[in-house]
Amino acid sequence: MEQTWIAERLAELGKKKTELAQALGLPPTRISEILRGRRDVHVAELLPLARFLEMDPMTVLLLCAPPPPHLRPAEGGPASAAALDADEAAWLSAFRAMPEAERRRWLRAISAF
Repeated sequence: MEQTWIAERLAELGKKKTELAQALGLPPTRISEILRGRRDVHVAELLPLARFLEMDPMTVLLLCAPPPPHLRPAEGGPASAAALDADEAAWLSAFRAMPEAERRRWLRAISAF
């Protein structure tokens, strides 16, 4: 999954990909791979990424991790919100707790599905 929201956030903050690479202890090529969706953000990189991007770590986790399969829209139609299980309710609660700008970033990130 492409992580274009990271590039958008870098631009908002006026920071560069090379600075992010240095903050994460990665070569710049790894950052390019993450942005293009060729490499996932590793768990150990989530907190440093959140700090560098000046974002809530839970938001970064939600943006980096695709939603579980049971929360993705069904083939041929939108997901039904009629009967939420505990996991679905937790995802929805976390989403609703996000600031509006982070919600928009998250929605753009998952629209690639």
